[in-house]
Amino acid sequence: MRRILASALASVLVMCGLMTSAAAQTANDKPAARSDISPNGRMAMHVNGIVLEDLKQFIPDDAARSGIFMRMVLLAKQEAIGASCADYTVDQKRLTAVMMRTMQPISDNAAKDVATANLGRALRQYHTLLGSELAQFAYDPSAFCANAKTVVAELGTDPEPQSVLVLKPA
Repeated sequence: MRRILASALASVLVMCGLMTSAAAQTANDKPAARSDISPNGRMAMHVNGIVLEDLKQFIPDDAARSGIFMRMVLLAKQEAIGASCADYTVDQKRLTAVMMRTMQPISDNAAKDVATANLGRALRQYHTLLGSELAQFAYDPSAFCANAKTVVAELGTDPEPQSVLVLKPA
């Protein structure tokens, strides 16, 4: 599995309580000192935890929620890169298609009013993730945009036809 996908999946598993994070805990299972976690890491962990707690309320299945969350994180990161880094732009048509594919399971087998409410909540949480990514850019623009090359390289070589890559060169 590609490093960016593995990192996103690890974040999902940490937030779902399915594994421990080296960034959040020491080898003795003691919490890491706040100073040992980068500001961007603290932002991501805090926001991801809030988003996952809300998603649990209307996506009870751990596997489904983890997959949706992972795609939301990857899309939010790419949208922030496209908005903030001069070398990239977002393919809006592709973003729309990937977002629709990501959100589809939320409305499956639900009454129209429930599906609409759940989609609204999920989109609000997506924008929470996007805000976190934009804050990480604001904190360290150079590092954020340098990391964009890694994101594109890893997602861009994904052989899956269902790739979540929505960035393109500017």
